[in-house]
Amino acid sequence: MRNARLGAWFVMVLVPFCAVLDWLAYPSHFWEFVLLRILCSAMCIPLLLALDRPWAAHYHRVYPVILPLLPAMAICLMIYFSGDGGSSYYAGLMLCLVGTSFVFHWTFREIGITVALVLLFYFAATIPNLKYDGNLSSIGLFINNTLFILLTCVILYCGSRQHHAIRLREFVNRCKVEAQREELTRRNEELSATLQRLRETEAQLNQSEKLASIGRLSAGIVHEINNPLNFVKSALFVLKKKTRNLPPETVESMGQILTDIGEGVDRVASIVSDLRTFAHPENKGSSPINLQQAVAKANRLMAKQIGDAQAVMHCDVPTDLTALGDENHIIQILINLIQNSLDAIQAHPTPELSIHTTREGEDLLLHVRDNGSGIPEDHLQRIFDPFFTTKEVGQGMGLGLSLCYRMMQGMNGSITATSELGSHTEFTLRFKPAAAPAAA
Repeated sequence: MRNARLGAWFVMVLVPFCAVLDWLAYPSHFWEFVLLRILCSAMCIPLLLALDRPWAAHYHRVYPVILPLLPAMAICLMIYFSGDGGSSYYAGLMLCLVGTSFVFHWTFREIGITVALVLLFYFAATIPNLKYDGNLSSIGLFINNTLFILLTCVILYCGSRQHHAIRLREFVNRCKVEAQREELTRRNEELSATLQRLRETEAQLNQSEKLASIGRLSAGIVHEINNPLNFVKSALFVLKKKTRNLPPETVESMGQILTDIGEGVDRVASIVSDLRTFAHPENKGSSPINLQQAVAKANRLMAKQIGDAQAVMHCDVPTDLTALGDENHIIQILINLIQNSLDAIQAHPTPELSIHTTREGEDLLLHVRDNGSGIPEDHLQRIFDPFFTTKEVGQGMGLGLSLCYRMMQGMNGSITATSELGSHTEFTLRFKPAAAPAAA
């Protein structure tokens, strides 16, 4: 359509401009030919205006035929009115054909129709003016002009075929390049996904290696601490029996001291128990677990702490959602996460926790979210490391999330965390779905 607009302007400007040729070749017909040229230019105006209509795009292939025929018809009328069968104005027909071939990309059908009509106009304008009076010069000029027009048509036809072949090759090459680009894009996406999996696998390997090293260290510490703990517990038991024979006022003070010692020993025993679980986590295998029941048990166990924190718990877990795992481990993980959330929201004016589930492909995702203070980015990358904690001394050893990580791995799942400072923290537990729901 851009070429059609350009062609229409060419006809409108160049056809009247060539009136100077009429003055030189046919001065007696000058005003008649000027009128024809103006009429030809005027007929291009509606064609030019029609290009702005919506339906012009549907009929755009009509322009490569109409635009060369308008000046060709005008030229043929000039040849007819001149009465000269061998008029040199045949060159104008050749100019119309060649010029149009440069402006438009003609198809075989269009060039056939245009050439046939131009030749028909030419013969209709020249044959009535041919006169044989014993001199063959006029007929010779007609034959000469006709031959030049025919040769021009042959050249245009061959050029059109060549141009069509070139366009076809370009189209095929564009298709190949596009297919290769799509293939390259697909492979780049696969490579990016593979690199991402490699980074995740590397991170998991590093984490597993650190956990294994800490596990071996913890196993040695547990073994070395358990023996003196047993001696201290035995000694405390004996002391408590001995204090029964002391005076009453001494029994009370000694009993309080022994109670404090017993609590301290129990605290050490609890730490040792955590270390033992971390060093040798129990793996009972995976079985179908009803997630709603596991979440309900964890909520019942943490009900007092949630009430003391005046927090609102939102729980949205379908009753028929079944995952592969170990119920005791899942409850232990949820208790740990809920306790961490309660610690994070204790300064919030409206503390809230939520537990809900989603699906990602075939995997089941259990989300534990709070509206607490959030976790800094540099801490978020280390929260699953053993003994990493931001709590005050004596409030935790930093093993809770490491144990959660190990237990999720043992259930062929995973645990991840996202957080935004001052807004929220969310832990996501990923489980494999079970084939059948667990029995109630």
